[in-house]
Amino acid sequence: MPKKVCSRFVLVLLLLLIGSTTYGQVLQLKGVVKTAEKQEAIPYVNIGIKKKNIGTATRPDGSFTLNLKEENRHDTLTFSAIGYNEISLPISSILSSRMSEFDLSEKITTLREVVISNKASKIKKFGTTSRNPFLYGSAETVHSEDISELGKYINLNNKASEIISATVYLRSIKRDSASFRINLYKNVAGMPGERLIEKSIIKRLPLTQGWVTIPLEQYGLVVDEDFFLGIEYLPEHSNHEKYIFIYGAALGGSFYSRKASLGNWEKGVGGRLAAYVTVRQ
Repeated sequence: MPKKVCSRFVLVLLLLLIGSTTYGQVLQLKGVVKTAEKQEAIPYVNIGIKKKNIGTATRPDGSFTLNLKEENRHDTLTFSAIGYNEISLPISSILSSRMSEFDLSEKITTLREVVISNKASKIKKFGTTSRNPFLYGSAETVHSEDISELGKYINLNNKASEIISATVYLRSIKRDSASFRINLYKNVAGMPGERLIEKSIIKRLPLTQGWVTIPLEQYGLVVDEDFFLGIEYLPEHSNHEKYIFIYGAALGGSFYSRKASLGNWEKGVGGRLAAYVTVRQ
């Protein structure tokens, strides 16, 4: 091969290798999320790139690590925590300024008063109350920072209701328990929307007995509209397994889920999550 042609070939190959390395470069973001007022760490803050199903949640000490691709450099990263104002920052700015501390200010909300009549109030259950699920699905993650959230549509028949508890079918053959957050979302065009109530409800739930009931009466959750009950698995960075647990389901209806913090909700048909709420009406 002539020397000029050989040199040109080597140069082209080198440029291709450099381009491939740049494109595949990992952008790692590390930091801690704190309260703006007291500079206290905020655990389990949802962090993600909206509409791209990329995200994580902070650890109990408020710290986080998120690995992104070079193609995400010009995206926006959003921080969302119950009871705090959401913030969104350009990833390019975070990288260039080497930002590692992120402050969230407390949200000031005016709660709409919902009154439950004391006259002949009744305890009722809404959702899928069948004690033996006919279907099962598995919740899985790819990376240690992934969440997994299941959604259940709850129709209260437009009656003011105090939520006493939530019950869901969860089981695992690998883990005895895991941490979950209970969320309530507004019904927006048949899909989970913004949070309905700003209450942080995080529980360690057993994964050995199937049906699990989470007491909620102490939180004073009173609503008068249909909503989505969210069961959000919170990642354990030190103990990552792709397979987390199985959930029960019943035939018919729709199923809702998402696999990343602030990610898109997906709707499936043919089955509905085995979960229900117990309320006082």
